[in-house]
Amino acid sequence: MPHFVIEYSANLEPDVDLRAVVDAVHKSAVDSGLFKIGGIRVRTLRHEIYKIADGNPEHAFLHVRANILEGRSVEDRERLGNAMIAAVDALLGNAHKKRGIALSVEIGEIDHNMSFKKNSLHAQLANKGGAA
Repeated sequence: MPHFVIEYSANLEPDVDLRAVVDAVHKSAVDSGLFKIGGIRVRTLRHEIYKIADGNPEHAFLHVRANILEGRSVEDRERLGNAMIAAVDALLGNAHKKRGIALSVEIGEIDHNMSFKKNSLHAQLANKGGAA
């Protein structure tokens, strides 16, 4: 049930392959071994209006917000966060050369008691022989 939302300033689009960023975040989630693949969600949220640091319009940001169900150890969450920031940073090489970028990853926990869901993906993946 982890949700990964990649928020970013619109000025990154010419310099960053956001599909590759989505793929890198997804791969980090899968490789962590912390989640069933049928529960992983990764999406982007583009921001047109923003002000960063001193207001220079060339500055940019990319923030990965991870919402995961409570219960993982601090060490597991740190490992996930470090893997994600490294994977995303590796894709920002050209953008780093052009502008200042604030890159961050935040791992937040969702209270089990307040998480309501209905997911048929696990059954669909199991029927196809995939890892649910």
